[in-house]
Amino acid sequence: MPDQEQSRSRRHIYAEMTRHEVVRSARKLFGRYGYAQTTVESIARDARVSPATVYAQCGGKEGLLQALMDKWTTSSLVQSIIAECAAAESARAKLDALAKGYVAIYAESGDIIQIVTRAAACAPAAEAFLKVADERQQNALREIVTGMRDVGGLADGITVEEGVQIIFFHFRYAQFALAADEFGWGAERTTRWLTERVASAILRS
Repeated sequence: MPDQEQSRSRRHIYAEMTRHEVVRSARKLFGRYGYAQTTVESIARDARVSPATVYAQCGGKEGLLQALMDKWTTSSLVQSIIAECAAAESARAKLDALAKGYVAIYAESGDIIQIVTRAAACAPAAEAFLKVADERQQNALREIVTGMRDVGGLADGITVEEGVQIIFFHFRYAQFALAADEFGWGAERTTRWLTERVASAILRS
């Protein structure tokens, strides 16, 4: 029995390693060539597995895109940001922690966000994944903004839902990348500007 358990454990480890390599290859090729132009065969070739393995381990291109979206929206980093915001004592401290968190997420998963967003324009499955990603982000923001309200930090007349919408609008990756990269502001100036805009819109002065 122990030998059988060890054998199952080795197979599990090998399967996880294989899946990791396939997801890594998909991330690279989707980013380089686009979701629509990348084939399962090219992903398999890059990961050094068979196309059948890509389907069996990862569900083909759609399964790989979902895996990337999950990596972006459910990583340990996301949970640590929510925890840091919860631990902050003032509404402004919560907002500052959130802004810092956005920068970290974009550094870790900015390429994935672009992959999913661009794919959504041509693939219904990708459009559905992007909707799930937006819903997950807004649910996390709802928890954080509720914390701002509970410490008395929201401006008069600003509801939790309005706070969520304002943060979601300002800190979307497209806006952040436009200012940081295309305008040449860099991440620090962009974060500072966006944070002040949001603070003036939703926080008690």
